[in-house]
Amino acid sequence: MADAKSYVVLCRDCGSAGYVGAIAPPDDCLVCKSQNIRSHPELFDLTIAHIDCDAFYASVEKRDNPELIDKPVIVGGGDRGVVAAACYIARQYGVRSAMPAWQALKRCPHAVVIKPRMARYIKISQRIRDHMLSLTPLVQPLSIDEAFLDLSGTQKLHKCSPAEALMRLQKQIFDDIGITVSIGLGANKSLAKMASDRDKPNGFFVIGAAEAADWLAPQPVSVLFGIGKATVKKLDAAGYHSCADLVAAEKPRLEKVLGSQAGRIMALAQGIDPRPVTPERAAKSVSNETTFSRDLKSYEDLEAVLERLCNKLAKRLQAGQLTAATVTLKLKRADHRIVTRSCSLDTATDKAHLLFAIGQKLLLPETKKGLSYRLLGIGVDNLDNKNMISLFDHDGGIDDKRNRLEAAMHSLQGKLGDRIIQSGRQFSRNIAQDDSDTSD
Repeated sequence: MADAKSYVVLCRDCGSAGYVGAIAPPDDCLVCKSQNIRSHPELFDLTIAHIDCDAFYASVEKRDNPELIDKPVIVGGGDRGVVAAACYIARQYGVRSAMPAWQALKRCPHAVVIKPRMARYIKISQRIRDHMLSLTPLVQPLSIDEAFLDLSGTQKLHKCSPAEALMRLQKQIFDDIGITVSIGLGANKSLAKMASDRDKPNGFFVIGAAEAADWLAPQPVSVLFGIGKATVKKLDAAGYHSCADLVAAEKPRLEKVLGSQAGRIMALAQGIDPRPVTPERAAKSVSNETTFSRDLKSYEDLEAVLERLCNKLAKRLQAGQLTAATVTLKLKRADHRIVTRSCSLDTATDKAHLLFAIGQKLLLPETKKGLSYRLLGIGVDNLDNKNMISLFDHDGGIDDKRNRLEAAMHSLQGKLGDRIIQSGRQFSRNIAQDDSDTSD
């Protein structure tokens, strides 16, 4: 076997890992004969990973209700909303996230449509995050269902390569939580992010440094991590369609399209990305919004929706031990034009009744214009950690009584559901809505 080479092999079924001497990369595992193996020259050297939960919201719904396992599931939607998530069965019919609900149901009319349960998704997400943190403290979340990990220097702790540790993590998450994740392992963040998109669901894909430039060359510029849709459109209009086009570009000409970002994006197209994995950052803003099944015009109807959203927003702030100093009201008119109004507070708060009072003041002038609205949202920014002294500083005044009443309501709703107790304005107006929660 003079022509034999040494190949790095990792079996995803039995977990065996090592080097195999052969004249070609092996097709199956020498231990269990499984063909579910990964072989890559840099497999045991790479330390940057991107982990992405597969169709996360829909997967949680199927996990909680096994009767949905073999059915197409759409989370979100409603009459006029958009798809928040679609399971892989629904995707076979062309359903995609952010697609208008009517279009999704036209493509897959027998889909099961489920209203989002953000509190549930956040809880499951935190359990998955805890698993990631068991591997390394260098975890950088990108959203509720994806994160970067840097496993540099962890081999001694885990007594295995980062690739092996990640494969075990993938199995642990499924065994413990019942959710599949796809893993991308790369020489840097951009390569790892692209790798996780290449093998779904329950995938494991590797892009090393040596192959990066050649691998990227034929790829569309849209694959690069950190390139937004607006930038892709600019590049496409200027004749830059592939990563090879960017690499071959004359930098002065590319700078006319991208400005100061030209050099960074050219580097990404060659597989160069110096951005480090940075631990979780605090949210800068939190918001809740809802799209109505029919346009609303009256102050009373919009006020009822606003109150409910303020209650949800306050619960999220309190769960994160945060207070907010700026409140922003968002309205989308029937013609899809967006109106925002903001107000800064003298004292930061996490109380629903205070958020609602500010929201009412911002909402009232907009309802006097005779316009109809299809969406309402309430958000906060200028966030800070809660002042723990204020939690126990009761003076017996009106605000303190309201705070105690609000806390009692939230406690009861947490045990028996949000609808167990409602205000009169909400009870008298049963308005169909599609909610969404966002954090930045």
